[in-house]
Amino acid sequence: MKRFIEFDVLRGVLLLMMVVNHSSSSLRLFTDEPLGFFTTAECFVFVSAFLAGMLFRKRAEKLGFAAARSSSIRRAGCIYQAHLLTLGFSFVLGGFFLSEFPGIRNLLDHYLPNPWAAIGGSLVLLFRPPLMDILPMYVLFSLLTPVGFWAAERWGWKTVLLVSLSTWSIAQTYVRDLLVEASKGLPFVQLGPFDLLAWQLLWVSGLFMGQRFQGAKAILPTSRPMRLLLWISAIAFLAWRWRSIALGSDPVTRTWLLDKWHLGPLRLINFFVAASVISGLLKHLNRWESPLRAFSLIGRHMLPVFCSQICLSVLLIGRTEPGLTAEPVTSVLVLCQLLLAPLFAWFLEWRSAAKDSALPAPPVAALIGGRITPAFAAQYRSTPLSDTLKPSNQIRFQKTGTRARLNARPPRHEVYQKRGDHRGR
Repeated sequence: MKRFIEFDVLRGVLLLMMVVNHSSSSLRLFTDEPLGFFTTAECFVFVSAFLAGMLFRKRAEKLGFAAARSSSIRRAGCIYQAHLLTLGFSFVLGGFFLSEFPGIRNLLDHYLPNPWAAIGGSLVLLFRPPLMDILPMYVLFSLLTPVGFWAAERWGWKTVLLVSLSTWSIAQTYVRDLLVEASKGLPFVQLGPFDLLAWQLLWVSGLFMGQRFQGAKAILPTSRPMRLLLWISAIAFLAWRWRSIALGSDPVTRTWLLDKWHLGPLRLINFFVAASVISGLLKHLNRWESPLRAFSLIGRHMLPVFCSQICLSVLLIGRTEPGLTAEPVTSVLVLCQLLLAPLFAWFLEWRSAAKDSALPAPPVAALIGGRITPAFAAQYRSTPLSDTLKPSNQIRFQKTGTRARLNARPPRHEVYQKRGDHRGR
């Protein structure tokens, strides 16, 4: 499946904005909810679900539901490993270098009193400190993806969306807060601020729209009045957001209607309206592929770059908590961190290209148009180059009339066995 450059660029920009939001820098004024009452977290979850929906439907149509399900589970395993890596880095930093990074104490306030209990809880995704609470959510949602597609195949997407919306409605009663309060004394539980009962609606909606996009179906309103209404609504939310920044916090912004962690209804509406407007502009990014290559590389290697930036953010917070480092030093350090993201992404791209160039060329039949199955590709990659050059594996051409065909020459002893002649032995 071809890559969509606009999605890579979008994810790269969102990651850099997230890095700034994780710091105490004054640059957050330009990256913290700049387009309305929603953050990069909502965008990340929805875009990831959109791509997951596209890929799952593509694989299910070509290889079957079981193959698509296995791919989603493998992806969840990769994210789980990345989660353990970032947690391990933070735990080592807090356990052995706390005096050099005193600001990390606030991040690991639940870990430091009982480290072994926290480590055990993190293995089962029950211990999720700040900055390290979004990857566990991705793990759970990746495992939810096959369930959603299975339910949609059996009962239809309308039923799946209705169940998701009902679950979100239950989350607005703050039932999760009761669970958090009940587990407050347990040293191996730190569920983090995200209410998964509410945020699953973003994921399921992204899956639905992604699979529709893969099926070449409309996902946005096509009528001119509806598009105009979306633009007016997006501009109104944008003006309201910046007015609240300029004049101080609006009382409405502190109510459950715009709550981030439980995804209040006005916040959800604002996000979907802005997403509808922005999605219509993404297609124009293809014209700027070369100037935006740094962002597209970050988006292409999102998971490793994301993990590296989380680790750097932990280091930065450990040294630049308010009172430890003043501006403009904090902003300069954040800008240096931002520059490391495209450099690391370029290194990963170079390493990937080097691995691809080290592989032997595929057989002539494949170059001419033969079909390569996944099993054949895996077997071919594991075959030494010397074996591919043996005479028994070479390709010879025969011509029948005006049509050329390719035949693989079998080993010599097999030819004798088929003819009933044992002289080849």
